[in-house]
Amino acid sequence: MSRLPHHHRPVSPRSRGLAALAVLALAASTGPGTTPSAGAATGPAALTVSPATTAGPAAAPAARRAGTGNLIRNGSAEKTKGEPDDFSRVAIKGWSVKKSEQFTAARYAPEAPDPQAYGLRLSKNSPGPAGRGKNHFTGAYHTSSADTGRATQRIDLSRHRSLIRKGAQFDLRGWLGGYAGNEDRMQVTLTWLDRKGKKVGKFARLAPVTLADRDILTPGEPGDEVTLLAERTASGTVPKRARKAKVVLKALRGDSGVRAAYADRLSLKLQP
Repeated sequence: MSRLPHHHRPVSPRSRGLAALAVLALAASTGPGTTPSAGAATGPAALTVSPATTAGPAAAPAARRAGTGNLIRNGSAEKTKGEPDDFSRVAIKGWSVKKSEQFTAARYAPEAPDPQAYGLRLSKNSPGPAGRGKNHFTGAYHTSSADTGRATQRIDLSRHRSLIRKGAQFDLRGWLGGYAGNEDRMQVTLTWLDRKGKKVGKFARLAPVTLADRDILTPGEPGDEVTLLAERTASGTVPKRARKAKVVLKALRGDSGVRAAYADRLSLKLQP
């Protein structure tokens, strides 16, 4: 499931984007056998569109405690070796990035007077998550000829094997996006591995927030797309033989290299 932030503007022809917002609350694309789950869009100039839900009994406190916290290390790119900016590559703690891959962390730009104005960099008050930190993930500026930028993290699940054997559910989510009218975009793939490192079960995927998804002001009329982050979520059952998880964050090239693909607030949790 995805959550696209929206805007607050005076009534004008551009307000047609408001009527089309429900269409833009796209289901997150997942791997076979996974189910989209609900997320929440918050932050400046944000509007949440939630699917219908069915109320059920609240989970007992003991059951809630049986789940895990966020298993992704440094899921918001706040821990880096070096000072990130929009024009350099820095090592991101917890993530493996090959020298040939164009991927780094960048600082959010200062707050903009109109965060939805065309052509702005990703700013502290761009549509996206509330409570964001200083940094976000991005394709590196190192070269505009790169086709992809990729960061990988392997997560040891052995301490959670009892929970997994009992049919643990996973919740994967992240805020993905890109720059204004640029086709650059970010996606997340989750793969389960057994104790020998072989793939087991079905993968899950958070689909990119595309250029069309960012056309929220006057949908269908190109030229005023918004630089933003929108939440993608996926959930499902953890394979019982899974002992590791591999998370791949991949920036995909549009027309200017992968520098304008963004991600933040990545999370993977297991629960009974």
